[in-house]
Amino acid sequence: MTNEHSLAAQPGSFAQAPGRTAPERRRAVAAGIIGNTLEWYDFGVYGFLATLLAKQFFPASGQYIGLLQTFGAFGAGFIARPLGSILLGRMGDIIGRKAVLTLTILMMAVGTIAIGVVPTYAHIGIAAPLVLLVARLLQGLAAGGEWGNAAAFLAEWAKPGRRGFYGGLLLASVSGGLLLGSGVAACVSTALSPEQMTDWGWRIPFLLGAALIPVGLYMRRNVEEPPKFRSQPTGDVPQNQTAFPALLLRAACICLPLLMASYMVTVYMPSYAQLYGAIPRSMALWANTCALALTVVGAPVVGLLSDLYGRRRQMLICAVLLVVLAYPMYGLIASGVSFPTFFAIQMLLTAVVVGFNGAVPATVAELFPTATRAVGAALANAIAGVFGGFTPFISTWLIKESGSVASPAWLVVFSGAAALLALIGIKEMAHRELT
Repeated sequence: MTNEHSLAAQPGSFAQAPGRTAPERRRAVAAGIIGNTLEWYDFGVYGFLATLLAKQFFPASGQYIGLLQTFGAFGAGFIARPLGSILLGRMGDIIGRKAVLTLTILMMAVGTIAIGVVPTYAHIGIAAPLVLLVARLLQGLAAGGEWGNAAAFLAEWAKPGRRGFYGGLLLASVSGGLLLGSGVAACVSTALSPEQMTDWGWRIPFLLGAALIPVGLYMRRNVEEPPKFRSQPTGDVPQNQTAFPALLLRAACICLPLLMASYMVTVYMPSYAQLYGAIPRSMALWANTCALALTVVGAPVVGLLSDLYGRRRQMLICAVLLVVLAYPMYGLIASGVSFPTFFAIQMLLTAVVVGFNGAVPATVAELFPTATRAVGAALANAIAGVFGGFTPFISTWLIKESGSVASPAWLVVFSGAAALLALIGIKEMAHRELT
């Protein structure tokens, strides 16, 4: 046994374990973060431009049905995520994290280009939404393998006592991609007239994202596998496989706020604010951009705090806050508040979500052994993602059926309650060595 175990108990310590040099670690972290940022930019732009996509691909359905169908296609990407997590997660555990992370960025690029160039319903009829659906499914497969492999990759490259910080960087890269997408959508919406945006401007964010993919691809092809993975026999499977289902269920519940709550307060919020809070599109997008910026800055800080003081307690507190605050805050937005009040509400909800989610990547990676870490983390995230991907769809349906525009808040409450129950039974792993 190396001395890494003793070092792991000292959050502020640093040592060069065999095969781990500082330049290698920096390159690995940069590749994981930048590639992930670009992938989630591509994935998130769809949600930010949902109201415009509904007009282009489902014009004959009316506003409500068209938006529902658009969000249905958004959710379809999340249906593909479990399959991607199983296939690409297991590949990551067998052939390596690096190879799979390179493949996922290529798959995401193809899906994004397809959405950016496909003719609309007015030009090719039913083929247009079908191409949109296939592109979303391909993006979903890529995203299914991306998160688990990236979480395993960064956790295994992390220096002792810094897995939370590295996991926070992973969350920051996800939010950074969404932030970039939200910022680009806001800039394009501000620069172009509503007619130009509806006609052709919506394509610009997709095409810009596709143009940036080669940067992440180059970086991922020029990094090494984590030393923890290299020391593991290829395809090795732990003897105690019976524990995997229980760990998977617990990890999926912990991931629910990462997918459901965060999507409700970021990806879905611009559409919600426009439709039910009377907030103009450009202002809603700028508020969302600020919320994502808070996530980018806050997630590594939260991850670092979880390294120093433990992850479990802070996650329990934030889960309780999600349960308590969600419904009153959405009720306020629906009552027609001013933009400053809406902005304050979104920042508050974002701060609580970040307080929880900043520690999620490290926590989930720590639950699984090296031989099943990528597939376990990927599948847990994908299972939660099925719920998260359909939050806009379910929210739209809930409002229609219940007559209450605050009803989507119950999805946030559900995610917080499920995570709370899952956290009660886990041990604190912040200062222990990975298995």
